[in-house]
Amino acid sequence: MQLITRSAWGARPPRYDLAYIARTDGVKIHYEGTYVPKSLAAEAAHSTCAGRVRDIQAAHLANRAENYSDIAYNALVCPHGAVFEGRGLHRKTGANGNSALNSAHYAVCAMLGASGLVVPTDAMLDGLVDAIGWLRTGGAAGAEVRGHRDGYATACPGEPLYGWVRAGAVRPDGDRPQGDTGGTPVPSGGGVARYRVTINGLEYGYGAEGAHVTAVGEALVDGGFGRHYRVGPGPRWSDADTRNYQLFQLAMGYTGTAPHQDADGVPGPVSLHQLLGKLPGKKRTAAVPPFPGRSAFVLGRSNPAVVTLDGGLIRRGFTRHHDGDGYQPGPQFTTHTKANVADFQRATPALAGDPDGYPGPLTWRLLLS
Repeated sequence: MQLITRSAWGARPPRYDLAYIARTDGVKIHYEGTYVPKSLAAEAAHSTCAGRVRDIQAAHLANRAENYSDIAYNALVCPHGAVFEGRGLHRKTGANGNSALNSAHYAVCAMLGASGLVVPTDAMLDGLVDAIGWLRTGGAAGAEVRGHRDGYATACPGEPLYGWVRAGAVRPDGDRPQGDTGGTPVPSGGGVARYRVTINGLEYGYGAEGAHVTAVGEALVDGGFGRHYRVGPGPRWSDADTRNYQLFQLAMGYTGTAPHQDADGVPGPVSLHQLLGKLPGKKRTAAVPPFPGRSAFVLGRSNPAVVTLDGGLIRRGFTRHHDGDGYQPGPQFTTHTKANVADFQRATPALAGDPDGYPGPLTWRLLLS
């Protein structure tokens, strides 16, 4: 187990003393639930994980509506398998939804998103099992392993991670946390990414089906990226589609070919539009509203255009920065708004050269189109 203590990741002190808890029924698994870039899973990105944990703590401490005393989780696990000490052992969590739920289970957060990095890496699954074991041996956690949604109405911890919880919360090699019974390992793709994404209401990735899948395969063949097909493209997404799409991503200049990285062979909106010249799927009925001018986006000031901007950020999943209660639309252009706009700009090749967080005409059009 790679445990990174509070002092090692630079934790701030709690706002007030944390509540002691002698034991729990078990552990609940959470995710960040906002946009987490796939690049966070790159080996070289591990040095940024501590800063991400500091950002999460800062957001929680700033959330006076929830009145968090500290980072809400007992532990956090990064894509590289490291376990970051949060509130720690024998400390009541603040993440499970209400006081009774917080008393019943510890909370462990996977640094995983609702968009971007959405499927846990093998190292992360190992780290989650490490965290569960740590809470059991040192914090008297019981045998239960559940998702946040099992006690509170929420999407947390997301479908891929919740599927792992329901399958027994086992390591990729099949070993179970001490005290567990039942469960089966998560299937492996043999190094090939096997998860799906939804773009404009259509699924892409392993097992997705439809005429839109055939269209992607045909476009790959036309572009010279079809060498992994034995017969030809078809309506069901296979490993061959993933490998061919990966070739296309690499040709675009993307890097990182392991599952959950930018060139893993699973489409994103930018690469899919580049391949097809459009984004198939649900047509938007409303045109992009006219750009309101840069004067609408001044830190600390309010403008109705900011509500429209927030709608685009939320729809596209760029909501990592908030006051601890989730990113909510509103007329004020805040530091959180600016940081989320900068995330979108960095993730969009046409904007990545100047991710200053202030919307211009191109940022406005690409975000809302």
